[in-house]
Amino acid sequence: MTTIKIDRVQYFFMIPNLLFGKAIGVTAGVMVRKLGADTWLSMTMGFAIGILIMLLMTYLCSKFPEKTIIQFSQELLGKWTSRGIGLLLALFFIMTYGASASTLMLHLQEYFLPQTPFFIICILYTSLCMYGVFLGIEVIVRFSLVGFIMSVLISVAMVTGTLGDLKTINLRPIMDNGVLPNIFGSMYIFGDIAMAILAVGFLYPMLNKKQKVFKLTFWSMVLGAFLVLLWPLCETMVLGPALMKQYVVVCMQQIRSAQLTKYLPRYELIMVSFFVFEMFVQSATMAFCAKHCFKQITGIKKDWILILLITVALIVVAYFMSVDHNKYIDFLTTPYSQICAILSITLPIILLIVAMFRGKLKKQIKKT
Repeated sequence: MTTIKIDRVQYFFMIPNLLFGKAIGVTAGVMVRKLGADTWLSMTMGFAIGILIMLLMTYLCSKFPEKTIIQFSQELLGKWTSRGIGLLLALFFIMTYGASASTLMLHLQEYFLPQTPFFIICILYTSLCMYGVFLGIEVIVRFSLVGFIMSVLISVAMVTGTLGDLKTINLRPIMDNGVLPNIFGSMYIFGDIAMAILAVGFLYPMLNKKQKVFKLTFWSMVLGAFLVLLWPLCETMVLGPALMKQYVVVCMQQIRSAQLTKYLPRYELIMVSFFVFEMFVQSATMAFCAKHCFKQITGIKKDWILILLITVALIVVAYFMSVDHNKYIDFLTTPYSQICAILSITLPIILLIVAMFRGKLKKQIKKT
């Protein structure tokens, strides 16, 4: 995998793409059902924790700069334990692909293609993502800059279009749930943060230059967190938590509340047209990581075999995860968020502790 190289700029803009799509599309709706008006505050706490874990993962990867998380876990824990970790990560990436793909597919079916069978949308979108996997991660991350620009544009359009409707009273009372419930509630945002943390464990060896990646990752996470937090904050001020709870795709209701000019009172199609780029980066990256998990634990050399098998698995998971919208939200509430939080927090910490006791942290970063 070290023969594959991605640029530092692509890496920087990739992380906000991994954080943005599902977080503004569905996660806010999941969290508001549990936390009410404190959703944006709990998300902020979650991102603060997530940034620390991401920096820990980046530090760990810097000690094994040419190895993926599966490869250096083999060095730390042995062959069979690393295969177990690889299988666990493969299942994680398949699950997160399903959650990511379902976000875009729900946008399309509920608002634009209500008469189209959901299975057809699922097959077409998964085929597109797997075509990106076939072309390679370099092709996928090239869309990250475009996706980032589009996420900025739709965020600016959303804020400017709802300025007259923002009501700070909808944010009160602040910290209504208390500090600890909001901290524990922040685990829901790890359904999005975990994608970025564990993807870095695979993509770090592919960086063409590894100097100052720690700083690069920090600012990329901060930028992504800022873009995400704009949405639940504005959604709460415009819609209020009671109304937000009634929708699966809250961001589309926010867009319907926005009015840029009297000639453009609604722009759902424009929003989704912009939204699809970052969703593609997120979904295709999860599919790519799933493929390489299986490749490293099985030793299969032919990519087309893995791509075929993974495509079938992704279609099945994405379809059954979101064909029933209520069950989809219930799944994201429990156990999806808990699995993502536990895996993305405990795995880097365990590997770091083992590396520390085995003296592996004394290795210097290889200059490239």
